Amino acid sequence: MSGDYLIKNGKIVDGTGKPAFDGAIAVAGGIITALFHSQDDISAAEKNCKEVIDATGLVVCPGFIDMHSHADWVLPLPDHAKTLAPLLEQGITTVVGGNCGYSTAPLAPASQHRGLVAAESEFLADLPLDLEWTTLASFFEKLESQGLALNLAMLAGHGNLRLSMFGQPEASPGEQSFAEMVRAMSEALKEGACGISLGLGYSPGIFSDISELEKFAICAREHDRLLTVHLKAYTKLSGAYPLKLVGNRPHNLRALEEMIDLARHTGVKMQISHMLFVGRSTWPLADRCLELIEKAVAEGVDLAFDSFPYSCGNTTIYIAYPAWFRENIEKNFQSRTARMRVKLEIGLISGRLGFGLEDIQILWGGTPELDRFNGLFFDEIAGQMGTSTIEAYLQVSAKSRGKTLCLMHKYNGEEGDMSVLDRVVCHPLNLVETDTILTTRGLQNPSSFGTFPRVIQRYVKELKLMSLEEAIAKMTAKSAGRFGLKDRGVIAAGKWADITIFDYDEIADNTTLRELEKRPAGIRHVLLNGTEVVRGGEMIAGVKAGQILRVS
Repeated sequence: MSGDYLIKNGKIVDGTGKPAFDGAIAVAGGIITALFHSQDDISAAEKNCKEVIDATGLVVCPGFIDMHSHADWVLPLPDHAKTLAPLLEQGITTVVGGNCGYSTAPLAPASQHRGLVAAESEFLADLPLDLEWTTLASFFEKLESQGLALNLAMLAGHGNLRLSMFGQPEASPGEQSFAEMVRAMSEALKEGACGISLGLGYSPGIFSDISELEKFAICAREHDRLLTVHLKAYTKLSGAYPLKLVGNRPHNLRALEEMIDLARHTGVKMQISHMLFVGRSTWPLADRCLELIEKAVAEGVDLAFDSFPYSCGNTTIYIAYPAWFRENIEKNFQSRTARMRVKLEIGLISGRLGFGLEDIQILWGGTPELDRFNGLFFDEIAGQMGTSTIEAYLQVSAKSRGKTLCLMHKYNGEEGDMSVLDRVVCHPLNLVETDTILTTRGLQNPSSFGTFPRVIQRYVKELKLMSLEEAIAKMTAKSAGRFGLKDRGVIAAGKWADITIFDYDEIADNTTLRELEKRPAGIRHVLLNGTEVVRGGEMIAGVKAGQILRVS
């Protein structure tokens, strides 16, 4: 048997959760053609292969799957490989794009609202995109014509499709218009989207009522696809719901219950995006929320969630503002009354959450004038501006028109108390994501560099909360299965040769609070569809071996 590669002498963790075993893997034509266990078979195969990778002392596993990515906003750019190199260099071979309602496609044809879509999504894009495509199929064709640095599966985003068709994010366009939108969404699923994504913490999703969301849940169910949901609230108190002086039901609990009810009522397969508990006062609600999910699953609801192994995450600066303020945000920035009201509300919420604006760090200012604040927290920025923290936050928000990208801290824990984070990441229903917005602007989310190595480092090696086989399964086969990605996530004959090889003793995330952009240790080789794309921990320049993964 002739082949392109023989990977020998490694400890193979095949992604299924079964015990690791010693052996060799033959790869030809992008496919794993055989697994060998006997030395005689390995020696015979070695004579007929073009290149041997000696994995002595190394772990060989499926390429990691980042099942919550925003890389679809970078992949259309000709030089995207350089920007997305940190993903490959931490062992990722497949990304699922289109999350949180922000997908690059589908969009309404000849829409007068394309500019609104571009503006609302600008914080995700490395450079402005002309959005020349309309359907998911035409977006896929665009990417395939120029080559991809990683495999891409796509969710169809509710938010951007709605904006492109109707504009006016806070307005309901009516039943006939919703039917038109559902038809466009259905077409995207037929063209290979792995599901539909909702971004209920962002515009326009935050203004969508349950009757609207139900239409898209049913659409996903009818096509046997997944519905992913960025919840309306991840904090005990938020601006997503009306505030009461007394009797507030925890907003994150309310948001989760609404979506569980939607899944139960419609029968859709649902994935709760980035299971977060933001602020010290919210952390005690983790057990109640996890119990709600477990109870629903026990009753037959097809429900799971995902998370990243950090106590911080990236998002737009507008996320802290209540829904009423965002309805006419530019006008409200100019209104003294609106500014006074929002200051009071943010102050009230922050005080009760154990999470404040001082826990927000700027990654990218959004304008050249504000880039001097990159890497600083808002109390530090306020000191430089000579004003209060809330006033600094308002001024930066208004000057950047929402383009500022932030790293929010106290997500599921903080230094010295990671118990909630550890429970979430190690939960049997959890999958692993980066949720990074990776660009060349400003600073980057540490999850861009170390997510998957960190899971192994912290939860397998240090805390021993998972076996290596369990961790690898979460990061490969379970994600592939959840999103309907066939022939991925498992090392077996006949599967595509997406393979990550690492040194178990050395693998580690090297990022810190002040050093956000450090390459991980221990990644030795990455093969993508049978082509080596990372060697010695560094991406091989000029290689684009990715594929579009259409789900049928």
